[in-house]
Amino acid sequence: MKRLTIIFIAIFFYTTAKADYDPLKLSELICIADYGAIGTIVKVDTNYFYLKVEEYILNKLSFDTLAIIKFEDWTCASRYDSYKEGQREAVFFRKSNYAIDNYELLGYGAGDEFELPIRYDSIEYYTGHTKLGKYLLSDFLLAIEDYDKLVGGNKGTSKIISDSVKTEFANKSNLHKLFIECKPYEEEKDFKISKTGILVNLENNYLYEDYENKIYITTANTDSIYLEADNTDIWKVKDYFIVKPKSGWTRRFINVYSINEKNKKHLLFNQLFDVIELPEPEIYFGSSIKDSIWCSYSNLIPRLGHYLDWLHKDENLDYIFLSYDYEIVSENQSDKFSIKSQYGTPELRKRLKKVKAGDKITISNILVLYPNNTVRQIKNKTIILYNKK
Repeated sequence: MKRLTIIFIAIFFYTTAKADYDPLKLSELICIADYGAIGTIVKVDTNYFYLKVEEYILNKLSFDTLAIIKFEDWTCASRYDSYKEGQREAVFFRKSNYAIDNYELLGYGAGDEFELPIRYDSIEYYTGHTKLGKYLLSDFLLAIEDYDKLVGGNKGTSKIISDSVKTEFANKSNLHKLFIECKPYEEEKDFKISKTGILVNLENNYLYEDYENKIYITTANTDSIYLEADNTDIWKVKDYFIVKPKSGWTRRFINVYSINEKNKKHLLFNQLFDVIELPEPEIYFGSSIKDSIWCSYSNLIPRLGHYLDWLHKDENLDYIFLSYDYEIVSENQSDKFSIKSQYGTPELRKRLKKVKAGDKITISNILVLYPNNTVRQIKNKTIILYNKK
């Protein structure tokens, strides 16, 4: 599963969206995009616009026509024009997931940054309600081609491009300079460690199998120790350790040694852990895992999490929907939608605005990407909607 840069893909909660949306810069768009293509829109329906590809300009898929989820105008952003057949544009997009073959194609940015209309010999960059730049198409394509040759095969890696190469590249044109200076934002989850103490459960300690468990040892200096356990990968990150048990055993001793103790004869201390499988996540709506929820539009897109009880969610385990069926039953009328991305389709969102108390929603055929990057099917969930008193 490739790492994905954290970006705004769509805005679901239109009523709570902030008016000060900070759009992606053109340079950010180019350096985070997984795919790019130039083509003409040949069809538009409720969910997609269909781009007949003239050429791929970033990476390549095997399709000559791309079905891409449509951008929906919202309070702080609108498309440069309504969707029409015959519009020629450059489109930058990604797959909704890289774990299974069943996926959507999604653009980048909540301000429709991913569609750049082509008019005559120029390409235009819009976001929100504003045109931010106009460039000769030939210059734009040349800069992207050069950029892709330089870094395209190394996105998401630690390869360092020297300052001299960057300078040489930037001197080719203003667009070259713009692209090479891009530094895409990447999320790094930071685990805060208490400075004054830590609570430890001395009875039921566990490690998840085939998962990067975070272990903190309450010592003044973690650089002075190392950890060891059978059939387990262990490494240090900042001021804690990653412990990843392999399959085979149900329990592990984690042994702690001084960094100077190479022969493992003098054990500082150890602790026994149960090794268990990652738990099946709960499906929740809004902030509730209950089977009945308040009938509110903002509550109706399902999410995933591991809950210790109905209120307490484990923030460290990340589960991701890959695909599922969403069924709404209202007065014996059933509407069913096949969903392959986080916020669903425009057609589903339009239907959700019409739900009412008493309607039944069922999520089924659910494929989930687990925190250890395995794909699993989880059990169905049905909820009933009610009016808030």
